Amino acid sequence: MERLRIWGKNMVESKISSHKKEIRRQIRQREQELSPETKRKLDELLGKRLLTELLRLQGDGKDPIYCYVSCGKEADTRWLLKSLWERKLRTAVPRVAGEQMEFFEITGFSDLEPGYFGILEPREGCRRACCPESVILVPGAAFSRNGKRLGRGGGFYDRFLEREPKHKKIAAAYEYQMMETLPSEVHDVPVDMVVTEKECYICRTGEEGIKMAMDLTELGRQAREAAAVLNSLGSEDKNRGLREAAQALLDGQNMILAANKEDMDRARENGMSQGLLDRLALTPARIRGMAEGMSQVTALEDPVGEVFSMKPRPNGLMIGKKRVPLGVVGIIYEARPNVTADAFCLCFKTGNAVILKGGSDALSSNQAIVSCLQKGLAAAGLPVNAVQLIADTDRETTRAFMRLNQYVDVLIPRGGAGLIRTVVENSTVPVIETGTGNCHIYVDETADFKMALDIIENAKTQRIGVCNACESLVIHKAAAEAFLPLLKKRLQDQQEEGRKVEIRAEEEACRMVPEFVLASEEDWGCEYLDYILSVKLVDSLDEAIRHINRYNTGHSEAIITQDYSHAQEFLDRIDAAAVYVNASTRFTDGNEFGFGAEIGISTQKLHARGPMGLEALTTTKYIIYGNGQVRG
Repeated sequence: MERLRIWGKNMVESKISSHKKEIRRQIRQREQELSPETKRKLDELLGKRLLTELLRLQGDGKDPIYCYVSCGKEADTRWLLKSLWERKLRTAVPRVAGEQMEFFEITGFSDLEPGYFGILEPREGCRRACCPESVILVPGAAFSRNGKRLGRGGGFYDRFLEREPKHKKIAAAYEYQMMETLPSEVHDVPVDMVVTEKECYICRTGEEGIKMAMDLTELGRQAREAAAVLNSLGSEDKNRGLREAAQALLDGQNMILAANKEDMDRARENGMSQGLLDRLALTPARIRGMAEGMSQVTALEDPVGEVFSMKPRPNGLMIGKKRVPLGVVGIIYEARPNVTADAFCLCFKTGNAVILKGGSDALSSNQAIVSCLQKGLAAAGLPVNAVQLIADTDRETTRAFMRLNQYVDVLIPRGGAGLIRTVVENSTVPVIETGTGNCHIYVDETADFKMALDIIENAKTQRIGVCNACESLVIHKAAAEAFLPLLKKRLQDQQEEGRKVEIRAEEEACRMVPEFVLASEEDWGCEYLDYILSVKLVDSLDEAIRHINRYNTGHSEAIITQDYSHAQEFLDRIDAAAVYVNASTRFTDGNEFGFGAEIGISTQKLHARGPMGLEALTTTKYIIYGNGQVRG
C-alpha cells in the first residue's frame, strides 16, 4: 500500500513537472516573438506601474526595496532602479551562493558585477539587507490571477521567500505571462500582487478572497437587476422615490448624526486635518441640505427619453438620438458623506443604479445614510438595490471593484489626486475623471481692490476643504505693492485664530510683506485644502495665463479686472472646466449652476466637463424608423 501511495505521488509530481516545463517552453516562444521595439514599449508602461505600486507599498521609505536586476527577456528593471535611486530610496538586489540567495544594498549599477549564470550581482563589500518585512519585486516565467507563480526553474526565490515569508511580494510580468491556472507544488510560494503593463492584479487566496469576489459579484448582480427596473420607470415614479428618500433622511437625522459622531471622533484621534474634518462633518443643516437637494432634483426635467437630432435620409429612414441611462454607476470617494446622497439622487433620477465605495473615515455615516435611502425606496415600492454600499474598506476590495466591468458600466472617482490616479491607472471599467482643485485667482493691474479682496476671502476661507476653493493667487506686479499689504490685513490680521491664512509667496512679494512665507516650486501646484495660499507675481496677463495653465488642474480659474479685453482673453485662453470674470471660484457647483446636486466636477474633456448633473449621467442610442428599406 505504501509503495502504491509513493508511486501515485511520484506520478502526480511528474505530471506537474511536465506541465511546468511545457508552460516555460510556451513563454520562451512568446519571448522570442517579442520585437525589441515592442519590448521597449512594454517595459516603459510596466516600469511606471511598478514604480507607482512600490512607492505606495513601501511606506515610510526607511527599509530598502528588494528588487532584481533583469536579464535576457525578463521585464526590464533598469529604469525602475534608476527612478528609485533618483528618489534617494534604498534598494537591494540578490546574490546567489550555492542554492541560497541573499539580498545586498546597492546605490548604482557600478555596485554590480557578473555572477551566477552571468547575471549582474552585488559586488563584495555591499551591505547585506536585513529587512524581513520589506517590499520585494519577484520575477518569474508565468503567473496566475490568484497569485500562483512559476519560476524559471532554479527555485531560488521560493527558498528565499519560504525563509522570509513576511515580505510584500510583488511580481513583475508582461500580460502574455498571465495564465488562468498554473500547476502548483507545496514549495511554490504565491505572490500578493502581479503588475503588468495593463493591469494590477490583487491576489487574494483562500476563503477571504472567495468571499470578497462573491460579495462584489452579488452587489453587481443586484445593481444590474435594479437598473433594468429603473430603466422602465417614468419620471413621476422616480420623483416619488426621491421624495420618500429625502423624507427618510430627515426622519433618520438622529441616527445619521450619531454615526457621524463615531466617524468624527475616530478621525480626530487619527489626526485628520481641519479641512478634511470639515468635509466629514454632518450637521442638522447639512442633512436638511441633502434632503433639499433631492427635492430640487425632482423639480428638474428628466433627460431620459429625450429624442433629438431626428433627420430623414434620402432612402426614407428617419434617424435620431435618444437619451438613455448609463446602467450601473460605480462611485469611489473619500470622506464626504454628503456625496452618498447626492450621487444616489442624480443616478436614480436618470434611471441608473449606483454602487458606492466610500472611504473608511466616513463608513459609519455612509452606512446610516444608505440605510435611510433604502428605507425611502422601500416605502415607495421601488427596488432598494438601486443604491448599495461596499462596506469592506480594504484596498484590495476597492481594486477588485475597479475591475467589475461585467456589471459596472462607468466608474467615477471623487477625492484627492492619489485616489483619482489609482482609479484611472487600475480600472478596467470606463472612468469619468473628476479632478482635484488647484484653483487660481488672477488680480489684474486694473482690478478693483475691494472686489478682489472680497472674492479672494470668500474663495479661500468660506470652506477650505472643497475642490473649488482658491489655492493659488496670481498678481500683476503693477498692483502688488499696494495690494499685498491689504491682502495680509484681510486674510491674516482680520481673521480669528484658527482661520488665519498662511501666505506662501515668491521672494519679491516677501520683500514687500516680510510676514509672508517664502514659497517653493511645489507650492505652485499644490491643493492645500487648508488655510494656506500661494502668491505669484507676474509682469503681464500673458505670463499669468501661462503660469495658470502650467500649474492648474483644469478645475476653476478666475480673473479680477476692469479691462474687457483682458477678461475676454482670459476666458479664451485659460484651459479649465470653469473660467470666471470677477466672481468667486466657489460657485463651481452643481446646485449653483442650476443642476440640483452634482455627481462630481469633471476636469477631463470626454463625455462631460465641469459640474456633472443629470445629462452627464446619460448616454445616447440611435433610433431608426423605416418603411421596409433594405440595403442594396
